[in-house]
Amino acid sequence: MEWRTRPATAADATAISAIYSEGIADRIATFETEPRSATDIAVWFTGEHPVVVAETGETGPVAFAASFPYSSRPCYRGIGEFSVYVKRNHRGRGAGRAVLAGLDRTKG
Repeated sequence: MEWRTRPATAADATAISAIYSEGIADRIATFETEPRSATDIAVWFTGEHPVVVAETGETGPVAFAASFPYSSRPCYRGIGEFSVYVKRNHRGRGAGRAVLAGLDRTKG
């Protein structure tokens, strides 16, 4: 399958929250226990840290990769961590690799 990756926007918050909440419910990628809302995700779009989505021509976002600061401690300034989540029905098809590669291309 061919994936198109692009920087996510605040308009993708609903799709990203659904994907993230599936990952939380499935207990496969996080210790988080509470689903996320679009409002929770919307705060990610400050332009400070990249968020990338993957989609096909027929779908909206089916995967995302997001970068976050590792710690607020000054000694960790500039160090980040990242997360990759894929919709249940698209797992195992390369969407996760596509968003990770897209996230890597955003670094300056």
